[in-house]
Amino acid sequence: MNVPEGNYTLTFVCEGGGKAFLTARVEERELIDFGAVCTGARESIKILIPESGPVEITASSVDAPLLYAYHLVARA
Repeated sequence: MNVPEGNYTLTFVCEGGGKAFLTARVEERELIDFGAVCTGARESIKILIPESGPVEITASSVDAPLLYAYHLVARA
C-alpha cells in the first residue's frame, strides 16, 4: 500500500495462544520488527514512515493456527 510520510500508530491483535511477529518495511528499510503473544489483547506501536511510498507489512508465526489483524493510522 502507498502511504504518505509521517507519524503513524500500528495496532495489532492476534488470537490463538502462540506468538506472532509483525514487520513493516519501506523498500529495503525495516521500520519495525514487533512480536506479540496471541491472547486477544491489542498491542500498539508508534512508527515513523520516513518517505512516501509503498509500505510492506508482513505477519508470521511459528505457532498455528493463529488469527491476526492490524490497523495503520496516521497520528495527528
